[in-house]
Amino acid sequence: MSSTLLEVTRAAHEEVERLERLIVKELQNEPSSNKDRLFQSHRVHHMIDSITVTTRKVVEIYEDTDNARKDEIAALGGQTSTGTNVFSAFYDRLKEIREYHRRHPAARVVDANEEYEALLKEEPVIEFSGEALAALGLKTGGTVQQRAERLFLMKDTPLEMLDKKHFAKGSRGPEQNGVAADPEVNNLKEIALMEAEISKLCELLEETIERTKENIVKKQALTYEEILEDIREVDIQPDTESDDDDQQIYNPLKLPMGWDGKPIPYWLYKLHGLGQEFKCEICGNYSYWGRRAFERHFKEWRHQHGMRCLGIPNTKNFNEITSIEEAKELWKRIQERQGLNKWRPDLEEEYEDKEGNIYNKKTYTDLQRQGLI
Repeated sequence: MSSTLLEVTRAAHEEVERLERLIVKELQNEPSSNKDRLFQSHRVHHMIDSITVTTRKVVEIYEDTDNARKDEIAALGGQTSTGTNVFSAFYDRLKEIREYHRRHPAARVVDANEEYEALLKEEPVIEFSGEALAALGLKTGGTVQQRAERLFLMKDTPLEMLDKKHFAKGSRGPEQNGVAADPEVNNLKEIALMEAEISKLCELLEETIERTKENIVKKQALTYEEILEDIREVDIQPDTESDDDDQQIYNPLKLPMGWDGKPIPYWLYKLHGLGQEFKCEICGNYSYWGRRAFERHFKEWRHQHGMRCLGIPNTKNFNEITSIEEAKELWKRIQERQGLNKWRPDLEEEYEDKEGNIYNKKTYTDLQRQGLI
């Protein structure tokens, strides 16, 4: 039945589809242990290999380099060398089917699902070729258990410390593989180990290193800004001219000048918002560049002088107040609030007459003036 190319093609497609469904079903099961997970990986690997081999066979059939597939399709249509004969082709095909069942009387239909379900339960056979051994110059003979034991010796024992009986004949031992106790090799190993440790430490301390960098940048930024503020306070213009009259400072962004007579870095300019202008009417509409300079000026001589001229004490109540009208209005409200708590002797000073009656100073004075007391 499977001797025809079309039947072989159909069976190959069916096998590929079954294996794909089986892989999906296999991966839907969560292994309960590492051993089961390893077996599952091997089973999936074997099924993928089977799909690859079967697919290659199907591709070769479709390529039809010998025209066998084309001839078979033509034969199914009744086309022969003598012409088209559909009935002859039908009876030839029927004869072939009967002959197959005559030669295989015990043939039965096998449920492919049952056959593939068994694959999910069996343990895969893992071949140990002994190559992870030949590369090290060790013996590759013996049973799988013996080869595995030789390989596991390498886990805890250096190659140069192994007994000579484990090495293959003709091998000079560990020296043949270039792993002898060479000082240069040992130095390289120590360097590699040190590099790995440093890399690990950098990963663990990455956050601390980044915070340290940020703190250094902030300190440098504060130093630059304090110098700029000192220059502005004493109204000193930095000398931006070089000894060479022909040399000009390139400052297309018009950044403020630093203590060295050169524009400050742009990142520093953006970090402290030196592009923001704050004007204070109390200071005579003087401009302050940057939020920090604006907050500091409330305690500086220029703002204090302006407040004294207005007759207003320069207290923390007037911070962030730059308008003269706002400052006067706030000072008026403060005076009114203080007036409610002010000592008023005419109303609050008490007097007592001969009969023990208590009066305030104003009432007592009026009664005394009228001769009633």
